Amino acid sequence: MEKLSVTKTRDLGLCVSCEICAAVCPEDAVTMEYKNGQFLPKVDDERCTECGLCLELCPGIDIDPSGLRYKSISNDMFAGPCLESYTAYSNDSEIRKISTSGGLITNLIIELIKNEEFDAAFVLAFDNFDGKPARLKATAEIDEILNAAKSKYIPASVYEVIRTLKECAGRRYIIVGTPCQIYGTKKFIKKYHISEEGLLFLGLFCDKTLNFNIVRYFADTYGKPSEKLIKFEFKTKEKYGWPGNSKLCFDSGRELIVDRAVRMQLKRFFQLNRCLFCLDKLNRMADISFGDCYIEGKSDFNGKSSVIIRTEKGREVFNKYSYLFSLEREDVERIRNAQHLMERGDNLQYAKVLIKEN
Repeated sequence: MEKLSVTKTRDLGLCVSCEICAAVCPEDAVTMEYKNGQFLPKVDDERCTECGLCLELCPGIDIDPSGLRYKSISNDMFAGPCLESYTAYSNDSEIRKISTSGGLITNLIIELIKNEEFDAAFVLAFDNFDGKPARLKATAEIDEILNAAKSKYIPASVYEVIRTLKECAGRRYIIVGTPCQIYGTKKFIKKYHISEEGLLFLGLFCDKTLNFNIVRYFADTYGKPSEKLIKFEFKTKEKYGWPGNSKLCFDSGRELIVDRAVRMQLKRFFQLNRCLFCLDKLNRMADISFGDCYIEGKSDFNGKSSVIIRTEKGREVFNKYSYLFSLEREDVERIRNAQHLMERGDNLQYAKVLIKEN
């Protein structure tokens, strides 16, 4: 009989390296093993009692949670709820400058923390791969929030999120994440009957997560034999503005800007296998979703964001702090079309095949 563990997720190539399995295992039977550029779950069969909890809460194995495979293809099936939508950017020029697009998430988090509406925010700071999982971590320090402003396409872990919510119920947290990270966290919350009242989910639009070999590729391709890569930025607006090129910093002091075309060409090669089946590009389960604004005629050297308000909680927070931003009401269909949302139809076909075969 097939074992009820995330070994199945790993065998099917569906792991997103979220570490939820390791965080919830009551027997500490799951550890993470680095292989082929990604951290994958490794189950200790002697410890494992086959309770099935790790598999139940795994967002990777759950490739069609909304049952989209039973529905006819439509323009809004991949979109999720929308109360309001905007094209926007932060009025704080320094925050906007260091951010990937419009700087809204960073600006909003800082104000919410300053005004003590939340105790901390879970954000991802990543300069270079150090051989360990890249984990979202809670912080109320402004410098750390600013340092986490730029896009990171690597597979990030919500291990600290899960462990913190498990042990510190009642505190107020902002959680910034990709669709799979937020979905996995919400599965955990539902399972353990944790209230979402004090939680705010700020979702990132996501078009492919890349394994850590992407960092090694840039280091090997553009580094000199005597140099070590000490900082890698997937997207920087330095010099050439939005949508951003890659930046490499070496211990020799040399810095190099690599045209974004290189990164775009590499995305398919280094993407996680699980991304082939992803049906949620615009973060349907967040309170507010944010992404680069690709609407024709609205691009800007300094970057703008597309914003989708999805819940009443999200609307209340966003409207309260709307004075921080330059806002323009936007037809959500224009956002969806600019994000090529209907391309998820291909992913749905892949998902149908995978489900049928397994």
